[in-house]
Amino acid sequence: MSSKLLAGLLLSLALTSTGNALPLTNLYLNFPNSYKIYSWAPFCIGPFAYLYVKTVLRQSIRLTRLDWLLFLPMVLYMLNRIPFYLLSNQEKIRFIQSTNRDVSLYILEPEGLLPVGWAPIFRFILLLGFIFGTIFELIIWKRKIFDLKVQIEANKDIYRFHWINTSFLLLGAIASVLGVFIQLKFDIPVSRIILFFIWIEILLICFYLLTQPKILYGMTGWIQMNEPIRSLSESGEVQENDDDISHISVHHGRNILLTILDHFNTNSPFTQMGYTIADLSKEINIPSYLISTVINQEFGHNFNEFVNDARFKYLKVLKNNDPYFDNYSLEHIGNAIGFASRTSFIAAVKKRTGLLPKEYLTQL
Repeated sequence: MSSKLLAGLLLSLALTSTGNALPLTNLYLNFPNSYKIYSWAPFCIGPFAYLYVKTVLRQSIRLTRLDWLLFLPMVLYMLNRIPFYLLSNQEKIRFIQSTNRDVSLYILEPEGLLPVGWAPIFRFILLLGFIFGTIFELIIWKRKIFDLKVQIEANKDIYRFHWINTSFLLLGAIASVLGVFIQLKFDIPVSRIILFFIWIEILLICFYLLTQPKILYGMTGWIQMNEPIRSLSESGEVQENDDDISHISVHHGRNILLTILDHFNTNSPFTQMGYTIADLSKEINIPSYLISTVINQEFGHNFNEFVNDARFKYLKVLKNNDPYFDNYSLEHIGNAIGFASRTSFIAAVKKRTGLLPKEYLTQL
């Protein structure tokens, strides 16, 4: 869920950036029906940013009905624009030409049902509200990340990323408000400043995804509990209220993990080449997103890494039980534990151990 919300945030930022650059082109005059076609995107930046942080910190697996209502202002704003879309093409072109001559008309948005100037105010107030809501979430969850007995460095890194990301979003919102004021008061074009902050935000997120891709897996451990635990094995007989289906409780998490491990130990399905999370989901009748969430929280890595862990453990079993093991080729051994080719087996061994397969196998 959190990775989808992050994708939504990036999409909203990218469309907002593109939209702010379109007045510098003739696109609107050539295609008047496309005028401010991106205008829903700025209304989604705040909800996506808030829900992304909220779902990561609370380890949510789905949005609640109230969460979906956060996108209602975007719908209302688009309804506000209906009068413009009812105009003829010639009327739209004349209006667009007038905004080209007077940039304040473009900023104040007189084309909708709202009074002139209210649409941008509405947008900025909402964005700032969502940003402050995000900051509040970060503040109230700080104790579970830093101050309790559970200390997980990966979680601290994710928490810091959210603070940096939110801080730049706040700076961008403030710069946008000041930019509009300067544009209207002194007729000084400042659209490039707004674009600069949006691009910085996009680049920051992309940089983190490139250097620390594991932030997409979310928090490790079960921090949504009153007393967080590092893994399910530490949970004892903790029972929780299972009526809350917005996240996976320790009770459900343990049941899912035990089902996966029992299936792996009994049937060794990971020895199939190209084994996927969809295959496992069908075999144990548990939705893929629940399997993925449990593995991410419990082990801090994705399904493919989890499967490769199982394959490497099985490699020791094969060597201990098969007297002819040392006579097999690397390709045969790799195929036996689920790797599709000799090359993929060698790459997996080297990535995991830093050794070539022959060197690793002699150490088993």
